[in-house]
Amino acid sequence: MQQQAIRIEQALRRAFTGPNRHEVQQGVGWDDSQVSRFLGGGQGVVIDKIDALVNSVGYVMVTRKYLDAVSTLGEVGMHCECARQGIGECGQKYKGEVK
Repeated sequence: MQQQAIRIEQALRRAFTGPNRHEVQQGVGWDDSQVSRFLGGGQGVVIDKIDALVNSVGYVMVTRKYLDAVSTLGEVGMHCECARQGIGECGQKYKGEVK
């Protein structure tokens, strides 16, 4: 069964209603009424608060290209000796054995 991703909306709702909500509020510079309006859909986020808001829930912004590269390195291995020795990718059959 595939794990369902936590959306930023869910993470923000948890952060602003959880036990560390005061630290999150302080991180974005909002008081209780601003948080209430935000969670109720009555207040948006100004552009200069987006980084603080995303950081407050422990997320970081990265490009899809970066994530693809990390995924590839995780699959192949950054220190793949097979490829460095010119015998192909690790995990591929070579001379009857798996490297």
